Parts: sequence; C-alpha cells; structure tokens
Amino acid sequence: METTTCTILEAIEQVHQASKDSKLKMKHYENLQKEIVMISEYFKTNEIESVLAASFIVLGCIESTKLYFLMRHLNLEYYEFIKYMSHLELLVKKELLIEVKLRDTVEYIVPKHIIRFISDNKTIPDELLLVKERENTFEGFLSEFDKLSEQKDNKEIEYSYFIYQFKNLLQENKHFKLVNFALKSKLELLDCFVFFDVIIDGMSRGENNFQSSLQSTVDDFTFYKRDTSRYISQFLEGKTKLNELNLIEKGNALFAGSHKIQLTKKALDLIYNFEGIKIGYKVNKNDKLIDTEKIQKRQLFYNPAEQQQLESVSRSMSEVAFIKLQKKLKINNMTSGITILLHGKPGTGKTETVYQLAKKYNRPIYKVDISDNKSMWFGESQKLVKKIFTDYQDFKDESEVCPILLLNEADAIIGKRKDAGSSSVADTENAIQNIFLEEMEHFEGILFATTNLIQNLDAAFERRFLFKIGFEKPNLENASKIWKTKLRKITPEEALLLAQRFPFSGGEMENIARKCVMEEVVLGKKINFEKIMAFCENESWGPKNKGSRIGF
Repeated sequence: METTTCTILEAIEQVHQASKDSKLKMKHYENLQKEIVMISEYFKTNEIESVLAASFIVLGCIESTKLYFLMRHLNLEYYEFIKYMSHLELLVKKELLIEVKLRDTVEYIVPKHIIRFISDNKTIPDELLLVKERENTFEGFLSEFDKLSEQKDNKEIEYSYFIYQFKNLLQENKHFKLVNFALKSKLELLDCFVFFDVIIDGMSRGENNFQSSLQSTVDDFTFYKRDTSRYISQFLEGKTKLNELNLIEKGNALFAGSHKIQLTKKALDLIYNFEGIKIGYKVNKNDKLIDTEKIQKRQLFYNPAEQQQLESVSRSMSEVAFIKLQKKLKINNMTSGITILLHGKPGTGKTETVYQLAKKYNRPIYKVDISDNKSMWFGESQKLVKKIFTDYQDFKDESEVCPILLLNEADAIIGKRKDAGSSSVADTENAIQNIFLEEMEHFEGILFATTNLIQNLDAAFERRFLFKIGFEKPNLENASKIWKTKLRKITPEEALLLAQRFPFSGGEMENIARKCVMEEVVLGKKINFEKIMAFCENESWGPKNKGSRIGF
C-alpha cells in the first residue's frame, strides 16, 4: 500500500481545522501527530507553538487578525489563554508572526516571505527561524529603553510597571560605563530618562542640534502634568542633576513651551570616551540669529531704479502686508514664500539692505554664510543643506513674526550647474543646487540671497526668485551724500570732489572712514582733507570701472 505525504500547507490546514473548539487540549490532535511533527520540524517549534502557528497562518495570511479571533476559534477565554502567552511571544520573536500595534489593540499578521515558503512547499532557511538574541551592547540597551518608553506612551503597560521596568533596565545594564556613570552620579530616574532619550535623538539624527523638546521628553516619563511642570521649572532654574553635572543644555527659545535641549560638549565626550559613539556637536543654532536690537540703524542711498524695486519689497515686509500676501498666494495655489535675490559688486550694500529692512519691520534674521559652509558640504552635502531650511523652519515656528532667511554670498549655490559625471565635486555641487531648488519650490518664509556673480546665475534659480534687484556703485549725487554721512567734518564741496575723483562702493568709503577714526584715536593725529585724499589714493589701486552706482 502506497502512502502519500502531504504538503506543509495541507498539514497546517488540517491542524487548524482540528483546533476548532479544542481548547488546545492535545487529545484533539491524536490523529494528526504526523502533521504536528511536520509543522514542528518545519518551524522549529514545540507542539503548542505549532498548533498556534497553524491557526494564525490560516487566520492571518491575508490581513492582520486579532488574538480574540484565535481564542474564539479555540474556544478559550482570555484567562485561559494567559498560560499560552509565552508561546505566542516566541512566535513573534522567531518572526513567524508580526505584531501590529494599533491604538487600542494588538493584531498579528504572517510575514509574506513565510507565506511564500509555505505555498511553494519549500524549507525555510534556519537563519530566518532563529530567535534574535538581545545584543549586549550600549545600543542594545538604548533599544530596550526606547521600546519601554514606547510601551508606556501606548499605554500597553501600567505606569508603576514602567517605573519598575526602567529601574531594572538600568541595573541590568550598569556594566556599561555610561549607565554606571548615571547611577553613580545619583541621577534621579527622570534625569536618567531625559539623558538617555536625548542621546537616542542625537544618534538617530547623527548630530546634536537642539531637536529634542524639553516638554515632550519629560512628558514621556511623567504620569501627572504637574510633575512635568515641576521638573521643567527646576531644569530652567538650573536645579536638576543634569544641570549640576552639565550634561544637557537648553536653546534660546522665545516661548516657554518651545524649549529645545541637546547634549552638552561634556556629555558628548563622555559618550565617546565610555561607549565609543561619536555624535556631532552643533553650536547653538541661535549663534546664527541676528536680533533686530543688535542692528544699528543706518541711512542708505539708492539709485532711482533700485529704489523703485526695493519699494515693492519693502511694502511687502510689514506683518499685515506679508500675511495678506501669503493668503492671496495660497488661494491662487502659488508658493507663499517671498524670495529676493540681491546682486552686485562687493560693498554695494546688499547685505546691509537686508539688515535695514529687518530693523525697520522688526524681523529677526537667520543668517547663513554660504562660502563658510561650502567646504563642509563635500561628503554630507544633502544633510547640511537641508538643515539650513529645517533650522530656519524651527526658528520660524518659535518666532512671533516670520524671520528672514539670509543666504549671504550665495554664488556657490546659484551658479550654472556643471555637466553630470564630469567630476565628483561637480556632482556634489549639482546635488547641493538640486536640494536648494527643491526647498525654494516649497518655501513659505522670507528669503534674501546675495551674490556678486549675477552673470553666472543658473536659469532654474531665476524663476525661483520673486524679485531680482541689481546693486551698482552709487551715482555722483548719492556718493557725495555717503561721503558727507561718513565724514561729517568735510564740506559739501569736498564730498562732491571725493565722489568725482574716486568711484568707490559704499564699502570702500566705509574703509576710508574707519582709517580716519583709527588715525585720530590710535595715533592721535588730526585728519585733514589732504590725508583723506591720500587714503583714497591708496584704496583705489588697480583699474576702476566707471558708471552709475549705488551704495550705503
């Protein structure tokens, strides 16, 4: 008599059918011992796990299924199934089941590759059935910590059990130097939570850049809002252990609910020295912020053409006009940001114009000197360029009025793109430009870019700038006014003579004025007109271009 061997799928189906109302009593499977052995050998599981796997595969092969449906099939109450939970957890650890956590419940689904092996009646490779051992590394500890925090957030565990588990987790991992440091330094449990949570944030982003919210981080630990408020107050007053040990620092947020925190330089050194993990240190991004109170008010002189164009920009910069303009642009499905390119020779007042507009309308400036950052881009260009806009967005979110993003000396990013593949440097520069183009396409703030090389402007950037204003050296009338403003002791006739003899930019005139001050203050010499002329002669080395001009 010939015996036939069933496929693994047929064995699974038979065991599932026999499980109906079985209450997982093995006597119900007396006639299916060969099938259960087959499943056990296939999945490397015991009898109970094999029966559970069979039913989950049938119930959850197409879409996720709740544990309730399995228990109903087995005719088990919740309390009766408790003793089998460890078997279910093993199936998840072996990745025969995927646990899907929803808001109020947990569901299970069978991975597609497992279904494929079963349907093809092929053996599953051993490496796909191994229970993943918890890695005994500092990163493994952080992973366990993150899972525990997530369980608390999702209300999967009671608060008291969360505290109990967190204490145990710290004790079980005190062989790691940084955990041991936290315990020996007598950090409070909440201090430990904030410290390790901010470390995870820094590692996930690859750098330390004030991305962790103080309130959200503390909220993730506390049960009562009053405990969150109390701890935040203590932290802001410098009274926590994290302050005392100089492990966490706060950014300069404008509003109480917007405090961002990051690891200090000391903490980063500890992490590297103890655990060998390098996290980039970012200087407080607020170092790039220019508050309008720090901007000195100056009178600027413009040629008629520039004055007319700047008038349109200036009118759009008041808060009422800006909000109204943004609404109108959005209604018409247009990009709501205002982007302005100021181009012209060095010293013609491009950057100072932005400062004075910011001063007039009380808009803080987030300034990025592109030339200073270019050398940092090669290798991490995408991240660094994107961060210009994400940091600006963070600052914008914290500000009462929309700040100005100033891209100073933007020649490196708005020039004509190079042929792809011509060199690795060219490809990097093209990637940088593509990111800028993409960010400007969706920009919703106020952006000024300054450049000295308008003739090299890439066509793709031309349409991204709403306004393009050329700055030239000041004309004769304005040059005379600038000389009189900067050198108050000279006569109008002398100012006109200087303007006629020396076609300087406003920046060059500023240099002459500073030399005069130094001569008087440092050397104690009186300045006369002949000395001023001599300074101008020295300043005007090399050929000078003549023509209409603008300055400050």
